[in-house]
Amino acid sequence: MAGAPMSSRQRLLAAVRHEEPDRVPIAPRLHWAWIDPHGCHGLRQRYEPWLDPMEILSPRTPNYLTTYPAEYHLPEVRVTQRRWHDEPYDVVDRTFQAPAGTLRDVTRIPPAGREYGMAPNPIQTEYLVKSRDDLPALRYLLPPIDANFDHVVARQRELGEDGVVLVNIYSELCHQAGDARAMQDLMQDYYLDRPLFDELLAIFQQRTLAQARAALEAGVEWIFANNYYNSVSAGWSPAHFAEVFAPHVRQLVGLTHSYGALVDYYDDGHLAQTMGTLADCGVDVLETCTPPPLCDFDLATAKASIGDRVCLKGYIDLLYVVLRGSPELVEQTVAGAMEIGKPGGGLILGSSDSFREGTPPENLVAYFEACRRHGVY
Repeated sequence: MAGAPMSSRQRLLAAVRHEEPDRVPIAPRLHWAWIDPHGCHGLRQRYEPWLDPMEILSPRTPNYLTTYPAEYHLPEVRVTQRRWHDEPYDVVDRTFQAPAGTLRDVTRIPPAGREYGMAPNPIQTEYLVKSRDDLPALRYLLPPIDANFDHVVARQRELGEDGVVLVNIYSELCHQAGDARAMQDLMQDYYLDRPLFDELLAIFQQRTLAQARAALEAGVEWIFANNYYNSVSAGWSPAHFAEVFAPHVRQLVGLTHSYGALVDYYDDGHLAQTMGTLADCGVDVLETCTPPPLCDFDLATAKASIGDRVCLKGYIDLLYVVLRGSPELVEQTVAGAMEIGKPGGGLILGSSDSFREGTPPENLVAYFEACRRHGVY
């Protein structure tokens, strides 16, 4: 029987420690549903008090691989940037003249809010790194790590017992090596040009660890390890993952734990073949635990095999259950997840990614109501 009601922070920490809180924490990704102009945003005031927020904030180090500002703060680099519209895209063509060489990339940016969705991904048609000869010049495009995390510490203080704050730390691939060189080329490099592959990943693994260390030194309590480029769903094999990426995850986890902080590992793709490796790496939370048919995560299998070591987060299918399903299906899915995942703690019920624009409000209502009804211990 549940004791006194817990704060959101207490509830989340209890779940991570594999203790049974007063109820299962509710922490879906809601951004796109909340701002949907067709009605879901009206539910925010009603259901936000039920949430156990896990807010994700970004470091302040610029990333010029994925942003296209009017001004670049690269004192040793001459940047030439041309923009034009090629319906329906905005095209950005950039040339970086660095002391060690010249790099160029071209990106086509789809319009937001149309057929491509509310936040479409840009399409790179030319990448900066074409060969190993480009790596010395690439280093000039990487600004020094900004160690100022006052915005995170202030938000932690402001939120207090009403949730937790995480800092988004990208893996060596996510919006780093995987945006400097095409992922399909990196996969070939593993076999055909291993020196290029190893050196490029090492450059960005060093930045990942430096960014995490700066955050931890500033007092950040949670690292959001953003690793979806490293996923089996991106095309890497489980063997690639175990050989190349798992050691990098262990480095990040070891660093984070040395500061008494926690790691929430994010992969919104297939996890069945890598979740055991990730548990061995020591991650504290694993998300998004996406079930079939979108991915391959079986909650019962995971609970039995790694559930005593890793807190499982997410699971509820945003597409076929919450976006396209019925309130009855949402209710059944949440109830089933609670039955499997709730015993012994170690579950934060969320979503397989952010609930999307166009989600029926009645399905979100069913989600929250079912979480509260079936989540109590």
